[in-house]
Amino acid sequence: MIHHIWFILMSASVLYGAVRGAGKGVLEAALNGCAKALTVTVELCAGYLFFCGLMQIARALRVEHGMQKLLSPILCRLMPHIQLPETRGAVALNLSMNVLGMGNAATPAGLEAMRCMAKEGVRQPLMRHDMEMLLILNATSLQLLPTTVLAMRVSAGSADVNAVLIPTIACTAFSTLTGVLCGLLCRKWKESRYVC
Repeated sequence: MIHHIWFILMSASVLYGAVRGAGKGVLEAALNGCAKALTVTVELCAGYLFFCGLMQIARALRVEHGMQKLLSPILCRLMPHIQLPETRGAVALNLSMNVLGMGNAATPAGLEAMRCMAKEGVRQPLMRHDMEMLLILNATSLQLLPTTVLAMRVSAGSADVNAVLIPTIACTAFSTLTGVLCGLLCRKWKESRYVC
């Protein structure tokens, strides 16, 4: 389906350019667009590689244990059914990567956290509520450092790259708070029905 959409868009562009007598300009714009897309991709990859490298160093230094201790009071309230330290560690690592704005690097840690939670959930039926909360936290994702947006602004030559930091923190904090509150309300309602 997506191939058909692209074919229609490209055909319409070429046809419009030919009708307007700007066929040469269409080809030039297409080539310039491809070159710019490649440049942006390389610059974004450089940003990701830098932050992924930092996270590998952090893992080697066992920073996730420090993050686990820091997030432990919050995780105990939001995900009370997690018992195993390895599960808490995977969840803490996933959330800390998301807070740093590294969604792609956070995915493997999130999958590992879900795997550990599913394994633990065999003995604990209410673990599904904790898994839902992890999904909520990943979807709403409080971000203190929006690395992808910053990298894109640098590649676009923004005059003030950091101008998005405060609005990003405010918006993601609001979305996370809203998601968590809705998740806790749904959990309370489901658990009351489960008990009844």
